[in-house]
Amino acid sequence: MNWKKYCKPLFLLLLLAWTLTGCSKPLDPLRVGDAAPPFALTLITGEARTLDHYRGKGLVVTFMSSWCPCSNDSLPLFKEAHLRHQNQVAFLMVGIQEAESKFKEFVKKREITYEAGYDTSKMARTYGVNAPPTTVFIDKNGVVKQFFYGNIKDKAAEFAGWVAEVAS
Repeated sequence: MNWKKYCKPLFLLLLLAWTLTGCSKPLDPLRVGDAAPPFALTLITGEARTLDHYRGKGLVVTFMSSWCPCSNDSLPLFKEAHLRHQNQVAFLMVGIQEAESKFKEFVKKREITYEAGYDTSKMARTYGVNAPPTTVFIDKNGVVKQFFYGNIKDKAAEFAGWVAEVAS
């Protein structure tokens, strides 16, 4: 039997198994009542933002992608809520799971007037986000008040209440 021809595929298979099981520690999911994890994000304008920048004001962070139908469906609610609550609540859109250029084009095309940045710092992973759209509502003290995955359009009444809660 020629063992040499099996060594490379076996080595690659073992390396893959090690990578998938032991290379990265799974993160604890973010829960209501947790302190929001710190983050650093560069906005598409080039400005830097951290969680501390928003301290003293409610914050709604939504992780979105241009290719995601639910992200697109949710945009009108976010835009309306931003106009209504912009003095009490900051809105932050974070682009994930697509090329940065596509996300920037999406923000421009959809005329997003609140802050937006592309996730190059693994913010989504830190927040336990696996897919768009995912929205995190953080109060002025940095405490997570709500964590919602999916089309927020389907929860318009709840969304208004969650925004109002972090606005107070």
